[in-house]
Amino acid sequence: MRMQSGGFDATARQLIVGLPLFMGAIEYIWRVALKQPGRDDFFPISLVASSVSLNLAMTVLPGELRRGAYSRWFSERRIAEAFLVANLGIFASLIGMLLWIYLLVASFSEEVRAILPMHPLRDALVYYVFSIAVNEWKAWVEKC
Repeated sequence: MRMQSGGFDATARQLIVGLPLFMGAIEYIWRVALKQPGRDDFFPISLVASSVSLNLAMTVLPGELRRGAYSRWFSERRIAEAFLVANLGIFASLIGMLLWIYLLVASFSEEVRAILPMHPLRDALVYYVFSIAVNEWKAWVEKC
C-alpha cells in the first residue's frame, strides 16, 4: 500500500515551500518578542530545518522494495538508485543538522561567526535547492 492519494504530490510540494515560511515567521516573532540578537537570521535557520525534515523523508524506501515485491522494480539499476537516494537522504540530513546548529549558534554569537564565517542565507538556499532536487530525483525513480 503506497502512501499516496490523488493530491498528495501537490500537497507535498506546497508544504516544501510553505514549511520554511511558517517556521521562519514563528521564529521571527519569537526572537522579536524576546529581544534576541540575530533577528534577521530567522529565515536561513528555518529553511535548513525544513530541508532536514525533507531529507529525512527521502530515507524511506519505496513500499514495493520494503515489502520485497520486486516485480515492478525489475531493474538492478532502479533498485540501486532507490538505495542511493535513501543513503543520500541520511547523509544530507546529518550535514543539514550541522549547518542548522551552526546557524542557530551563530545567530546568537558574533564570536562563532568570526571563527567560521559563512553566508547564512546563501548556504541555506543551496542546501534547500539540493534537498528539493534529490526529492524530485526520488519521485522520478519511484515513477519509472
